Amino acid sequence: MILIVGTPEDIPSALIHHKIIQRGEPACFFDTTRFPGDIQLSFDPEALATGFMTLSGLDEIALSEIRSVYRRWSRGVIAPPETDPVLQEAVYWNLESAIGSFFRCFDCLWINSQEATEMHKYKGYQLKLLKQAGIRVPDTLITNHPERMREFYEQQGKQVIYKPVRGWAHTEMLTEADFLPERLAGLSHSPVKLQEFVPGTDIRAYVLGDEIYAMEIRSDTLDFREDPEAPRVKIDLPPTVAEDCLKLARTLDLVFTGIDLRRTPDHEYVFFEGNPTPVFVYDEEVTGYPISDRLVDRLIAGE
Repeated sequence: MILIVGTPEDIPSALIHHKIIQRGEPACFFDTTRFPGDIQLSFDPEALATGFMTLSGLDEIALSEIRSVYRRWSRGVIAPPETDPVLQEAVYWNLESAIGSFFRCFDCLWINSQEATEMHKYKGYQLKLLKQAGIRVPDTLITNHPERMREFYEQQGKQVIYKPVRGWAHTEMLTEADFLPERLAGLSHSPVKLQEFVPGTDIRAYVLGDEIYAMEIRSDTLDFREDPEAPRVKIDLPPTVAEDCLKLARTLDLVFTGIDLRRTPDHEYVFFEGNPTPVFVYDEEVTGYPISDRLVDRLIAGE
């Protein structure tokens, strides 16, 4: 059995599930929001293989049968409604602790592990680890202080981009308009991540084990996500850049990652992040890279 932490509505999860089933191997979805309602767990933290799991509509599964886990997407847990807010919070943390312990005790192949995936929440810390590993990352400041924001803006020659610390929103250029009082008022309530603006060509590189699938994303937008039809062109990375991609994956303990970087006009390569749950389906379709097939190969092999 191969466990997919995700839902059938999530396109990468559904694709991997479909391809596993096509090969005659069993696979099932594990939606954390359905615990405990539709999911029952029984496990000894020191001997997880002796435990059992029941998912809605399926027979009981012995945890010893699970050879690998594709952790695509977890929406956390949802506590059943309680009239007492204190009890509601206690129930939530109890569920979160149970699921977190369950995932961390699983001694099998994870793509990717709970800890490696959690790292993605802390993008500033991720950048620190990459820089310590000798990987070129942008100059960065996380702040909710207007004067420090102005200082960084001036230090970078007024060529600065900003985005939420956690991500999700598209990248924007910082301008003088962002220093107006009505704009700065929001800064006191929520810090922002500022980075030097890196001109050049966007590159997405998928790393799976020691394999690299790289492509240029040819777009004139500041954030290529605003240009969903931007052409993807397969490329080979210079050996030193390819080694940095592998180093990034090792540093962040990622079996599979989608790396965003840019090649500047001076042919410097600057790394922005390594995503542990990349949405690779469109990139695979337009380039022909066998990303999903190689993922399935590893999940079935369990190593």
